[in-house]
Amino acid sequence: MGIGRAIAVIGAALVLGGIASAEDAIPNLVGTWSGTFTGGGRLGGGDLAPADAKPTFVHEDMKRQYTLKIDEQHGRGMIGTWSSVKGSERIQGVVRLDNQTVLFVDTDSYETAKILSANELEFCNQTTNGKDMFAFCFLLKRQ
Repeated sequence: MGIGRAIAVIGAALVLGGIASAEDAIPNLVGTWSGTFTGGGRLGGGDLAPADAKPTFVHEDMKRQYTLKIDEQHGRGMIGTWSSVKGSERIQGVVRLDNQTVLFVDTDSYETAKILSANELEFCNQTTNGKDMFAFCFLLKRQ
């Protein structure tokens, strides 16, 4: 075997090994995650909170508790519920290839999460429809 072919074989092995390692590193997010606002703004109320008649800033002192429950995860995909004291919605998501970003969708919103540690997520909600407009984030901790 020539030097060029040997380098190609070694390179292919490193690439394939890197892919396998990325797959092995998919974080397990099954469980219950709870927390409160870190900041943002909202208009309306959506299905999970009382309505605001004018644009309102949200912040950590509001102490509104929200919960993300991941019931099942298969590889990168997951399903569960997103809830507050007012109600809950089904949610589904996917862990992106960077193994740090999670995309979610529920019945009326898009959410993005960044995995901060094995037990903390920054979870952000974006909603826009005929009556509601939100952009805010939460710090969720695994219970």
